[in-house]
Amino acid sequence: MKTERMSLARLFLMVAAGMFVYAGAAYPQTEKQIVEKPGQPPIALHRVAQSSPAVNLSAVGKEVAPGVFQVDPNSIRDKRLVIDVKGKQVCLGKWITTKQGPMCEGTWVEAI
Repeated sequence: MKTERMSLARLFLMVAAGMFVYAGAAYPQTEKQIVEKPGQPPIALHRVAQSSPAVNLSAVGKEVAPGVFQVDPNSIRDKRLVIDVKGKQVCLGKWITTKQGPMCEGTWVEAI
């Protein structure tokens, strides 16, 4: 009986030692992944010239309140956005409602 206890204790010690060795070997690799983590991909810029096709805000925008529009950025990709006098505030993205008031998740464009 004493021999079994001794072998179980040795087995436990061997497993514990193996776990420490594995953890020690895995930690630098994890640290390397964190340090060398690639950043977010750069913003894809689209080139638009004066001769590019134009879209009117009334055609691609959804009026969420009087003078406040929401525009899907994909609908104006590679196009010129023409803001007519109706649009006072345009969100190129999505409007959300918070306790502080409406917020734009995207780019907020305001007519002066």
